[in-house]
Amino acid sequence: MTKSALSFKLLPIMAATLALIGCTPAVVKQSAPKISRTIGKLDQPAEDVLPIIRSEPVAHDPQRAVDNYRKLLELAPDVDTRNEAQRRLADLQVQIADSQGTTDESEKQLQESVSLYNKLLYADPTSADNDRIFYQLARAQQNLGETDASIDTLKRLTDRHPDSRLIGDARFRRAELLFNRLRYSEAEAEYKTVMALGDATPFFASAQYKYGWSQYKQSKYTDAITTFFAALDRELPEGDLFEPEPALARVETASNDMIRDSLRVITLSLAALGGGPALSEYLTTHGDPRFYPLVYVALGQAMHEKERYTDAAGAYAAFIERYPSSPLAPSFQSRTIGAYIDGGFSDLVIREKQRYAVTYDPDAPYWAGRTTTAEVLTELRAHLGDLARFHHAQAQQNTFADAQAKQAEFLVAARWYRRIIELYPQDPQLAEVNFLLGDSLLDGGQTLAAAQEYDRTAYGYPSHARAAEAAYASVLAYEKHAAEIAAEARPEALRLTIDAGIKLADQFPEHPTKLPVLLQVAKNLFELKSYDEAIDIAARVLQAQPPAAVPLRRNAWSVTGDSHFAQNRYADAETAFSEELRLTPQDATERGTVIEQLAASIYKQGEVARDAEDLKTAAHHFLRVGQVTPQSSIHATAEYDGASALFDLQEWSEAARVLEGFRQRFAGHRLEADVDKKLAVAYQRDGKALPAARTYARIARRDSEALAVRSEAAWLSASLFDQGQSNVEAASAYEYYVTTFPRPLDRALDARSRLVDYARSSGNTAALSRWLQDLVNADQTAGQERSTQSQLLAAQASLDLGRMAANQANGIALTLPIQSSLPARNQAMQNAIGWLNKTASYGFAETTTAATYELGQLYSALANALVKSERPRGLSELELEQYELLLEEQADPFIDQAIGAHEANLQRLKTGLYDNWIARSAAALAHLSPARYGKLEQGDNRYDHLD
Repeated sequence: MTKSALSFKLLPIMAATLALIGCTPAVVKQSAPKISRTIGKLDQPAEDVLPIIRSEPVAHDPQRAVDNYRKLLELAPDVDTRNEAQRRLADLQVQIADSQGTTDESEKQLQESVSLYNKLLYADPTSADNDRIFYQLARAQQNLGETDASIDTLKRLTDRHPDSRLIGDARFRRAELLFNRLRYSEAEAEYKTVMALGDATPFFASAQYKYGWSQYKQSKYTDAITTFFAALDRELPEGDLFEPEPALARVETASNDMIRDSLRVITLSLAALGGGPALSEYLTTHGDPRFYPLVYVALGQAMHEKERYTDAAGAYAAFIERYPSSPLAPSFQSRTIGAYIDGGFSDLVIREKQRYAVTYDPDAPYWAGRTTTAEVLTELRAHLGDLARFHHAQAQQNTFADAQAKQAEFLVAARWYRRIIELYPQDPQLAEVNFLLGDSLLDGGQTLAAAQEYDRTAYGYPSHARAAEAAYASVLAYEKHAAEIAAEARPEALRLTIDAGIKLADQFPEHPTKLPVLLQVAKNLFELKSYDEAIDIAARVLQAQPPAAVPLRRNAWSVTGDSHFAQNRYADAETAFSEELRLTPQDATERGTVIEQLAASIYKQGEVARDAEDLKTAAHHFLRVGQVTPQSSIHATAEYDGASALFDLQEWSEAARVLEGFRQRFAGHRLEADVDKKLAVAYQRDGKALPAARTYARIARRDSEALAVRSEAAWLSASLFDQGQSNVEAASAYEYYVTTFPRPLDRALDARSRLVDYARSSGNTAALSRWLQDLVNADQTAGQERSTQSQLLAAQASLDLGRMAANQANGIALTLPIQSSLPARNQAMQNAIGWLNKTASYGFAETTTAATYELGQLYSALANALVKSERPRGLSELELEQYELLLEEQADPFIDQAIGAHEANLQRLKTGLYDNWIARSAAALAHLSPARYGKLEQGDNRYDHLD
């Protein structure tokens, strides 16, 4: 048997043996990318996200298979066997390099494999199996570091073998190489092609992931977001998703790193586009994915980790703005607060805490149809406490420009304290919160409310450390309240003070302020004319053991004496006053008080009568104080109270007399402003319009009055001057009102209208023009207050201004030479035309038709003026005829414009509009164009032929 025959028989056996070793092309397996588990500062995949894809492990002893193929090739087999052996040899060498890495020896083998693949391709360029050779060649080139060559080889494979079973693998491998070469645009296209294969390729998920990365690398942030959203939608678990980490933890292990990184790149893209607002804008355009809350959270967390606290807060706030009714909105608001806290933005923290407290209060619209959650209530409690403490501290810093602003800040704190009490009745700190509520209300000017809260703190809770302090605070606050209110309401307030004082003495008998409080109770009872009660309470001070201090006993005797005296028990009163005087030092200023008893006794008679609602008697006694003891300290108060009683009796003339006397005797008194207010009402009710108007004028010009009071007084002043027919004073008052109180607009417009009337009736053309223009300007600057009424008034004013301007224009005679006199008339006409056009621009039918008529008449008047203008002297009959013809030619265009204006009015008949101005336009047309309009019948449809 020959050697060649032996080789022929051995070849099938060796081929079978090599096949058992395993030389088929390796199938590229999808490699799950390894991704950082935090969404942090990254802008590209980790280095090992996309490694060169390795082959399957090589069969046992691959080098032996290589050696066998080399021996086979040394036998010079036939062409087919040789080609197959070369291909298998090259494949084995590529597999060895894949498995063991590239060494000097393996690099030589790879170079040999590349050479063998190229020979095979050259030998049979049209073979259907060349796709496999191209694929292996690309792998060899990739392992040799010839990336660009590998990219080109894979391109040849996909171009020449589009139906190859390796097409998905090849395109994905090429996309990976392009990506690593930073050729992102080309990589994007390749990844997209792989994705288009869908379930036909195992590389869909990886291609989609890298497709998004390619878009991100090209700054196609919106496209990248869309791509990664699709990946998240596929891989994230079902159900409500909010926190990124728990959601990602439920993603399958094989996809976990890739999905984590996908979410990270989404946040990077959104950060590049502008953060939270950009995310909301994206969702508005593309719709909400099922996991949209998670994206907002992830974006906020990413910004937070980068210490971009305001951007983090902006991301959370963007969710709330887009989904204000979402059950997750409170949580996002908490995250916003947390971001500002970590960033150290104290003012913003307070602002957002307040937003939380207002928006998610149980009574807020947010909870309509829903039940408040325990989580929100817990969070709300903390924020309410913080807000209350913050505003309380702010108010105590004395940095406010005025007392009202400071009080307002205290009341803000009070509002938050009160809400804690309302919402958390079982709160263990409730007594302390209640005490602080009382403090803030007191400093905020709500004295009665403060007293009530101190009282609740003292007696409404189980025993606590500040109960006695709260009890005394309630007494002081009730006292303060009684001193603040109007005289007629004082008795009720004093009763509250009395009850609080007695309660303190009974419930806290060892309280150090017990006797001073009881003395004050006695004084208050005396003021209330509860004389016997006052005597009884004063006796508790006088009978105390050990004895009370001298000042306390002296004052107790004073109350006792006053009480007896008020009940006409003069002997008892004398005894009491004697004891009081005995205890009063000779040089004590208090001795003057005894002298004041005369005035006080008279004044108290007035109080008794007033409490008995005998206002006439009360007024008598109050006013008698000044008659009998004009030097007494209570003279002014008694005078005012007497006037008030007369005022309440509706004895307007007498009340006015007393109030005028008060103004003369007590100029600059603290009650002067109140006196003026009562005096103005008294004059008004007494039918004395002009004195009432002048009094209201004083009130309107008093800077100490509230703006609303001044505004109302100014209006009443003007109205009453109007009523009293004092035109000059009325005009001045209306002008003051318009100048000082331009808002509300409706009243100011009425005032301007009256000023127009006064100017018109007085013939003051300049004033009339001024106030008409002011009406127009008021409408133009009205802003949101602009109304149909303001526009109608402006339209009417514009019409009047147009007519005035037209009259001015018509009054300019056309004298020779006409070219010298005509410009002045033309300028005046343009002014009139401007106002008439402005009138029409308002769109009111009645003013528009009038303006249109006036416009026609303006042009007609100009035409007439031209025709009737002065003729040059010394013209011959023929020259005069020619001159008049010339004037008629010059007048014709203006006649046409007049006709056009009047015809515009007639056109409105088609809309069903007909009024006097349209009728007058019709009459004017009959005069201007009798041939066309002179014979038309009367009726609304007579001009239907017009087009």
